[in-house]
Amino acid sequence: MNGYTAIAKTGERLAALLRRELVPGVIASENGIGLRSPKEHGDVSLGLFLYDIQECAELQQRGMINTHINRQTYPPLFLSLYYMITAYCDADLKFRMAQEQRLLGGVVQTFHDYALLPAGEAQENGGMDLHVQFQRLTMEEKGRIWNFQGLSYQLSLFYKVSPVVMESGREREVTRVMHTEIGVVPMQGAGRENWVV
Repeated sequence: MNGYTAIAKTGERLAALLRRELVPGVIASENGIGLRSPKEHGDVSLGLFLYDIQECAELQQRGMINTHINRQTYPPLFLSLYYMITAYCDADLKFRMAQEQRLLGGVVQTFHDYALLPAGEAQENGGMDLHVQFQRLTMEEKGRIWNFQGLSYQLSLFYKVSPVVMESGREREVTRVMHTEIGVVPMQGAGRENWVV
């Protein structure tokens, strides 16, 4: 079931992909990549911050889904998740900017190479592939995302991940028609062409 955990699972899946591709070549330890707010990034080198969740406008499913012979579930909700990815480096000032750019370059390359995350045999994400899309935001839009936390802007990457499938936890019981009977009754004093079914 990919219900209320769908959002958390998506963030974990992105972090796991970055760990697989960037450790140890770009980042020394798997602990250096995590889901973090810029205000509380702690000791991570690369922080993924979920800053917005929206309903996916491109996809909407209507109608009930049959899950059993006498059970139906309500349709899923399709979401778009928006992430800001920021590099944090403790190196000396003269090396810091180059190191942060190296980290961000690793992210760009990874999400370019894996822009489509397939559902796979495990049927993750409700059996639907995830698309990872680079977002073209203006400096004003980026500044607003940083400013609401009371922080000054730091170079970051912005990605949209969709569609994230959040399955409904609501079901209903239904009664199925198991068989039907059809009979033919003749009308009195009428020929076969006037029989009633």
